[in-house]
Amino acid sequence: MKSKSKAKLFSLEVFLNKDGNVEMNCETLNPDTFEKEMNIGLPMYSGTSQVASLLRYLKKSGDDIMSGSGNYI
Repeated sequence: MKSKSKAKLFSLEVFLNKDGNVEMNCETLNPDTFEKEMNIGLPMYSGTSQVASLLRYLKKSGDDIMSGSGNYI
C-alpha cells in the first residue's frame, strides 16, 4: 500500500448542481485534535503549534465565508 505524502487540513468547495443551485462545503481539521494527535504521534515535529494556529485562522475564515455567502446566493 502506498503511503500518503499529504494530509488534507482544510477544504472549501463551491459547486453548481444540475438544478442550478450553489452548494458549498467547508471542511476543517479540528485544531485541538490535530495538536493532541501530533503531540502523541509525532512529538518531534516542531511546527505543531503553528499549524494548529493556521487551522484556527482557516476555520474562522471558512465560517465567515459560509455565513456571509447568503448575501450572494
